[in-house]
Amino acid sequence: DEHYHLSLELFNLAAKCAFMNAEHDRLKMLTEQIMHNARCFNDKFQAISVTVSLLNCSGNVPAAVDLINNTLSSLDEELPSAVTPLVIKQYLDKTKTKLAIISDDILLSYPAMINPSKILAVEFLVKLYGSLTLIGERATLRIIPLKVIQLSLTYGMSPHSPSAFAQYGNYLALIRYEFEEGYRYVKLALSLMKKTASRAHDGSTIFWSAHTRLHVEPMQSSIECYFDAFKAHMKSG
Repeated sequence: DEHYHLSLELFNLAAKCAFMNAEHDRLKMLTEQIMHNARCFNDKFQAISVTVSLLNCSGNVPAAVDLINNTLSSLDEELPSAVTPLVIKQYLDKTKTKLAIISDDILLSYPAMINPSKILAVEFLVKLYGSLTLIGERATLRIIPLKVIQLSLTYGMSPHSPSAFAQYGNYLALIRYEFEEGYRYVKLALSLMKKTASRAHDGSTIFWSAHTRLHVEPMQSSIECYFDAFKAHMKSG
C-alpha cells in the first residue's frame, strides 16, 4: 500500500517503453498486471490507452474499437451501436439547441472539466475517432465531436473541446453549407485553444480549423494554417 502509486507509475512507464520498443508480449504482461492490481478505473486509464494503441498499430482495429466502446459503457457515456442518419440528426439537433442559448463570450468563460470520469470519457471518444478513421466508419465519426461538445457544455471544457468545436464548424460549413455559422465555431475553437492551459492539442485544433478557413479566408493565407498545424504537432510531440 505504501508504494502503490509509485509502482503504478513505474508499470505505466514500463508499458509505454515496451510499446515504443515493439515488445508486445512484455507490454501485454505489464498491462495485465496493472489491470489486475489497479484500485480504481482512473488508475487503469493508461493501461487501456496503450492497449488501444497496440491494437491499432498491430492492425487489430476492430478489437481496439470494441475495447474503447466497452470502456465508454463503463463510464456511462456509450455511443449508439447503430448510427443512422436519424441518430446523427438527433445529435446535431441536440447540440444546436444547447448552443443556441449560449453566447461565444459565455463559452469562452466556461470552467475546465474536472469530473474524472468525464475527462476519461472525452479521452476515449477522441481515441475512438482515431480508430474509426482507420477503418472508415464515417457515420460514428460524425457524432463523436457532437458528443464531446455536449459533455463540455455540461461538465466544462476539456483540452479536446476546441478540436470538437472546429470539427462541428466544419460539419456545418462543408456538409450542411452553413458557412457563416460554421466559420463562427471555427473561430471560437481557435479562441478556446488559446485559453486552454495545455498546448498538447493545438495542432489538431489548427488542422481542423483550416478546412473551413480554406473556403472562407483568402486561400494563400489559409493554406499556411496546415503548416502551422504541422509545427504545433511537432512541438507537442
